[in-house]
Amino acid sequence: MDETAVARKSEYGKPNEVLDIDAVANSINDLPEAILEHILSFVPMEDAVRTCVLSKNWRYLWTSYPNLELVEWAFSRREQFTNFVDRVLVLQSSSRIKRLVLSCRDLGDASRVNLWVSTAVKRNVEDFTVHLSIIPGNFILPHCLFSSATLTRLNLCILGALKLPSPIWFPNLKVLHLEYITFVDKRSTEQLLSSPVLEELTLRYCTWDNLETLTIRTPMLKILTIHDEDFDCPYDCSSVHPDGCRVLIYGINLESIVCISPFLNDYQIEKSCSLLHADIDVPDCCPRRTEQVAYRLNKQLEGMHSIERLTLSSKAVDVLSSAAELHLHLPVFPKLKELNFGRLNLKHQVIVKLLHNSPNLEKLYFHEGIELCPSDDEDGATLDPVPHCFGSHLRQIELSDILLWEKEVRVLEPLLKHAVVLEKFMLRSLWDPSLWRAAEMFREKLLEIRCGSKSLETVIFWP
Repeated sequence: MDETAVARKSEYGKPNEVLDIDAVANSINDLPEAILEHILSFVPMEDAVRTCVLSKNWRYLWTSYPNLELVEWAFSRREQFTNFVDRVLVLQSSSRIKRLVLSCRDLGDASRVNLWVSTAVKRNVEDFTVHLSIIPGNFILPHCLFSSATLTRLNLCILGALKLPSPIWFPNLKVLHLEYITFVDKRSTEQLLSSPVLEELTLRYCTWDNLETLTIRTPMLKILTIHDEDFDCPYDCSSVHPDGCRVLIYGINLESIVCISPFLNDYQIEKSCSLLHADIDVPDCCPRRTEQVAYRLNKQLEGMHSIERLTLSSKAVDVLSSAAELHLHLPVFPKLKELNFGRLNLKHQVIVKLLHNSPNLEKLYFHEGIELCPSDDEDGATLDPVPHCFGSHLRQIELSDILLWEKEVRVLEPLLKHAVVLEKFMLRSLWDPSLWRAAEMFREKLLEIRCGSKSLETVIFWP
């Protein structure tokens, strides 16, 4: 054993000797404040607050905590919440904030909330979430929030009309999430949604009723999510503006779009050569509007000619099928490699037409099972003429939520018969163990199909 090891052993005492806790605590207290703040950044906020009782050095150290979650529901009384937020944000306002969540049930004192928001901006907040459940009609968030140079991520969830200042300028904002907001002014809304370096934009349950047209022009936008529903009148169109808002989306670098909408508003994507992925669903909407929704959805698809992956829910396919002969005008997708539908039903002209319009399709998915017709004689369907991709590119077909009924084999037969370059056929079953005999008959019938591909691997996944 070397002398250094002996020295260390004598310094710390015998192996079984009890450590001096006070000495350890003092040694931590002697650390530089910057290191102590760094240590606090790795613990939950409630634990960071508890450190104020350790010593005088720790009393106010927690107020420099860089990641703050100030949520009113965590307090039994509003007064406790407001006093706590004042202590954290206002009384100790010298340190920088990386991430802040500010959530209030009831706005109450609007000037106080604005003071909190302004203080956060002064402390150079980078990731800011503001959730206000109830706001008065005359409430306006402070102008400094909409000209912050440090914000890179902003989440606004405000149940009511959002009055925006003008101009709006976010030089470094990359992620913007907006929820439950009613937009009331076209110019300021366009400025908010068209920040120069914005890469990700999410609009959930926002209302555009007060606007006729809106343009989103964001050159760096890569990911766009639109999720809205017809809350007020799913079956009565009397209170809905017949045309809604026409939203034009220009994104020369747009790569992915998710649109879950009853298309009360007309979302149009100007043709983008960069768009790679689209996921479209149509929640329940007014039956009297179905044809209008179909044409709006088709118009949106026309702006997606460059996509490589497309998902259309069963409801979206049903809506497109509701307009007579619309399937004849569906766009062509020359670069599409993966196509994901809901239910498999080759009697749907929309599904068959999209297969014809995807000449380079490599993977085909049906994630909601097989749609069976009421009559036994109606289950079979033909692919005549056969889509081009079936003879050249289609190498994988996958179906989920299969019941393994014998009748389903008849629906699968056209796929297996005509896909001559198919390499893998995958089925994910909802099999009930009590129906094992039916499952065996399904497998036997499936093996009887004369498949077009000579090198096909069939895989059945059991639950």
